[in-house]
Amino acid sequence: MLRELRVRDLALVAESRVRFGPGLNLLTGETGSGKSLIVDALGLTIGGRGGADQVRHGADKATVEGVFESGGNALVLQRELGKRGASRIDGRPANPSQLRELGRGLVAMHGQHDHHALLDTETQTELLDGYAGAVELRAAVAAAHSAWTKKVDEVGDLERLRSRGQREQEYLRWQLEELRAADPHAGEDAELAAERAAVRHASRLAELGNDSMAALREDGVARAAAALGSAADLDPRLRDQHLRLMALEEEAADVAAEIRRYTELLDSDPRRLEALESRLAVLDAIKRKYGGSLESAIAERSKLESQMGATQDLDGSVAAAERERDRCRAELEAAAGRLTKARSSAALRMQKAVGLELRGLRLEGSRFEVELRPRSEIGGDGAEGAEMMFSANPGEPIAPLARVASGGELARLMLAIKTVGADADHLPTLVFDEVDAGIGGEAATQVGLRLKALGARHQVLVVTHLAQIASFADHHLLVEKSPGPDGRNVVAVRELTSDDERAKELARMMSGGVTAKAVARAHELLEEARR
Repeated sequence: MLRELRVRDLALVAESRVRFGPGLNLLTGETGSGKSLIVDALGLTIGGRGGADQVRHGADKATVEGVFESGGNALVLQRELGKRGASRIDGRPANPSQLRELGRGLVAMHGQHDHHALLDTETQTELLDGYAGAVELRAAVAAAHSAWTKKVDEVGDLERLRSRGQREQEYLRWQLEELRAADPHAGEDAELAAERAAVRHASRLAELGNDSMAALREDGVARAAAALGSAADLDPRLRDQHLRLMALEEEAADVAAEIRRYTELLDSDPRRLEALESRLAVLDAIKRKYGGSLESAIAERSKLESQMGATQDLDGSVAAAERERDRCRAELEAAAGRLTKARSSAALRMQKAVGLELRGLRLEGSRFEVELRPRSEIGGDGAEGAEMMFSANPGEPIAPLARVASGGELARLMLAIKTVGADADHLPTLVFDEVDAGIGGEAATQVGLRLKALGARHQVLVVTHLAQIASFADHHLLVEKSPGPDGRNVVAVRELTSDDERAKELARMMSGGVTAKAVARAHELLEEARR
């Protein structure tokens, strides 16, 4: 769950430190106070899009940092925006894609954009699979589909090889023989190039080696060691220096011996140089023809050997590959069948459960159904896709969400789906922005009840402008905008901890002013929410 969000120099936020708790966290404030800025900041910490235009005017960079509790440990995700953006995970350099990868297991963001994502059939299918608890079944279909497509490709390769005929096979055989004759080894070109350089410069290398050995022999290390040994006999404090000089003497002797062996093995024979040049020319030709490196040429040789082995009995190889392809197809169909069965059962349960929730959310008379649309071919996500159907009023025909649902209805649908799927949703933190779009009155109270229920199983963060919803908060956070020291507006966040503070904010939300009557009604709302 999200423990803390720290924001610095992001848009109107000069510096803010917001602490969140378990259960339902409500963000309220005047219109334009910056409530959505806090949600945007959280989105940035989990890899959301951001740019230098979001940096507060006059600052070099904006910094957002989210502190999460994950698996009993603290996890810190940090993001910097500016000329040189940066990301960190627990202080270690990272990139936004790594933040997104972690964020997918920490937070689900549901804003206006996400409500509209509900119109997409792929999103609808994922929601159904999550409700069905079919994540593993879906992964099995994806794995089986991948295995089947691989076998389909193998059969295609063999059939194309068979259709090429004898002439094409002869050409492949000639390529293989050329590679076998060259017999390249990984790294051989670099080794031979180094040896060629040594043969070319053998005379100069021998001269320099002899100079090095002479210098080592003439060095006074041995004499200094002997002298210091005598001195150490007289003054034991010099014993460490004597031992170090003795070690230097031994090291110098070892180096001299290695140089001597090197110079003795130097080969200046022109015939050796000619052999090296010839071999390197062969390897360069092979590299040019087969991918630019010895490694790619070696890989091509292995591929050709496999293909030519198959051509010894192409009909048998094709038949064997087809049997494997058909076996994989059968496994794919079986896996897809299991997923279809789970989806069919879950679709009936989901439409019944969501229908009940929608009635509670004051969408009486509405109808919600989940239909499965078979695909022409099984894909990595199964043999069908889910399409959610909706009718807002009695007598109206049911139709796909994209054609009939308003913004407010979409927000309530998303909340209903999340409510009925709460037990299957393993994400610790859910964020709702715009969930109260287009609603009010008793519908708002029902939305608050469901958000409170979600808060019993998840940490929930909600931005709202409705007092009925805010009254259900476990933690009520007020976002305020006020003039800063430089005269510019800044955004600050503080938690309202007493009933009096909360009642004043609820009164402002209901009537725009904090009158005695509005405050009294706000206290009533708080009591009703507790009941």
